[in-house]
Amino acid sequence: MDSRAVRAAVAARTAGALTPWVAETCLLGGSGLGSAGGGWRHAWQGVTVGGSSGVRHGVRVVVGLAVVAVVATMVLAVYSSVRANDAAAERANRLDPAATITAQLYTAFIDQKSALRGYLMSDGSNDKLLDPYRGAEQRIPALTNKLSDLVNDFPNLVTGVRTLSETYQTWRTEIVNRELADVDAGHPLDAQLRELGDDSGQRFRDLRDAVDALTTAIADEQSEATGRVKNSADLLLTSVGTVVAVLLAMSLLMLILSRRWLIIPINELRRAVNAVAAGRHDTTIPAVGPREIVDLAGNVEAMRAQLVSLVRQNERSWEALAQEGPAVMALRDALTPSSLRDTAGLELLGRVDPAEGALAGDWYDAIEMPDGRVAVVVGDVAGHGAASGVFALRLKQLMTAALSRGAEPATAVRWVVEALGDTDETFATALVALVDPFDGEIIYANAGHPDALVLRAARPAASAGTRPRAHAAAGHRTDGAGPDEPGRRDGADSPGGSDHRGPGGSDGLGGSDGLGDLIGLDRIEDLDEADRLDRLDRLAALDSVEALASTGPLMSSLVAEPGAWRTGRLRMSDGDVLFVYTDGLVEARDDGGRLFGRHRLVGELVRVSGRSPSRLLDDVFAAVRHHAPGRPSDDRTAIALSLRPARPGSGSARR
Repeated sequence: MDSRAVRAAVAARTAGALTPWVAETCLLGGSGLGSAGGGWRHAWQGVTVGGSSGVRHGVRVVVGLAVVAVVATMVLAVYSSVRANDAAAERANRLDPAATITAQLYTAFIDQKSALRGYLMSDGSNDKLLDPYRGAEQRIPALTNKLSDLVNDFPNLVTGVRTLSETYQTWRTEIVNRELADVDAGHPLDAQLRELGDDSGQRFRDLRDAVDALTTAIADEQSEATGRVKNSADLLLTSVGTVVAVLLAMSLLMLILSRRWLIIPINELRRAVNAVAAGRHDTTIPAVGPREIVDLAGNVEAMRAQLVSLVRQNERSWEALAQEGPAVMALRDALTPSSLRDTAGLELLGRVDPAEGALAGDWYDAIEMPDGRVAVVVGDVAGHGAASGVFALRLKQLMTAALSRGAEPATAVRWVVEALGDTDETFATALVALVDPFDGEIIYANAGHPDALVLRAARPAASAGTRPRAHAAAGHRTDGAGPDEPGRRDGADSPGGSDHRGPGGSDGLGGSDGLGDLIGLDRIEDLDEADRLDRLDRLAALDSVEALASTGPLMSSLVAEPGAWRTGRLRMSDGDVLFVYTDGLVEARDDGGRLFGRHRLVGELVRVSGRSPSRLLDDVFAAVRHHAPGRPSDDRTAIALSLRPARPGSGSARR
């Protein structure tokens, strides 16, 4: 195969993973980059557009200014409204009544003047003509006092009322009282002459002028109050207009700033990402814009560098495979699980029995995470041989990259499928689990893989009529026979504690096909598939075997869609064992074409409790080879992980 053509094919296939990787980074908040992205973040932290320090800071400034403007305008509007109300109340409650009382006082003065003239013209003979004068004399003090109270807050009006009162007293003292005294002394003619004289007329004109001055002053105050009401209304309208203008200006400013801070930098970032996805891997991701986008650009640049490294690594792998021979052995070594340092609380062992020579399509791996958890991956590529091994290697590398950057299992599966791109009809299944050795929590995603099994160390006591059947599945008689009596199958007769089919045809699972007595039939094959799985699930519940069922479809671009893979959770206790296997283990067939099946696998797992992962794997693989001797037709892979109490000084503390 031409090495340049191989490099081009690998580059085109792998570069297409950049765009979904960028999306994944946005979802994970950039945490997947780890320390690789930290350098970029520190290098570009201060780079901004136009000196802006960040989108959030700019938005806070703009919103803060707008809020200040709106609040100030609203305060002004409230002030104008209060001022208008005060002015309106002032006129309605003080000035208008004051104008009315002033008019009443003037009427009283006229009544006194007219009554006095009529009395004098009668030469003082008709005293009743003074009744209007006396009535007005009683009203005037009360009206004057009331008027003084109304205009008490208006200094010019208070002066006008005082002047009016003094002028009235002068007219009464110098004119009216003297005229009445002349009449009482029997000199009505002198009183008449005084009334008709210039001095009397001048004093009354002074009184009338005082009334007119007070009336004019009150009218001026009324006009001023009306003006304040109008000005307050104008100010309120202006305030509302100002608020609208501020909001419009803020909207326009936000559009301008969003273009400057977001749209332009994001477009530049998008063009650079598209260039890399198109194959121009040396394109540098620009770090422009506010701090948040600069940080994102640094993360994308770090991922681009990682992708370029993966492309180069895949190119070398393809070139080595094109040369065949030693390259196949190198590929097998690459698929060999990574070495795992001693981890407190976990014992992990695995085994791969390939179908063709040294290279299998099945693989498993274990990765110790920085926080102390262990990522366990078991995958099964369709087919076997060199092509399946190459695809498995790509899966392993991509899955390791995703998990090493902190992705959750479901997220890692989705990203790997997107990174693989169009795989035609090639597909794989995988189970990805994050195991916490300190609290036993397992976070997993099952992408179309056979259900993993958790063997619980503490099994609940069975009720009457069910526990004897569990003992039958474990190889004990139900008639009370002792361990050395016929029917006992404690595993002592076979290496590693395995007790499989003897010369008489018993398979070591309780007679006939092993689980027949347990589920109430002589042959489990007599059941259809649905009924068989239902009864096996009840068996699993009886023996505390918990399944990690599928949480999404198999790994293929043909079935990939948003949310296709979900994450499951469960918790292991001390002594529990997680057993993960591929379909080659349960699909092994005997000479009669019968599958080893999940029922035989569950029977072997629960046959003897308390086995270590090493012995459990030995027993299971021995049982499969006993059922289907000869060369495997499919890769057989399984791992066993045991959660055991941590020993002092072993492992590393959870970080």
